[in-house]
Amino acid sequence: MHFDFMNCYWNRRGAAQAKYDEMEAAGWEYNKTTEDTFHRYYRFYNDGDATPRIRGLMLHLSPEALKSNREYIEYCRRFEDSITWRIEIEYRRFKRAQQ
Repeated sequence: MHFDFMNCYWNRRGAAQAKYDEMEAAGWEYNKTTEDTFHRYYRFYNDGDATPRIRGLMLHLSPEALKSNREYIEYCRRFEDSITWRIEIEYRRFKRAQQ
């Protein structure tokens, strides 16, 4: 299982990064669900806020060991996917609002 930690939103290289950047540049106001999702993402990468199991892995494994831990990788992959999903939803709203 491979997950490229460099190609994530935290590194400004997420799957829908260009759409996110376009909305940010326009000052787009996200809906509450999206704001909450983005906030959880921020908390995960800044504060280590995660499920108790993942938080335990983060406390007990080295950064290198984490990057090869299947459970942690899958957690990160799901998180990235949830951000992409929310960006896609918001981008559709954003484009409709421009018409």
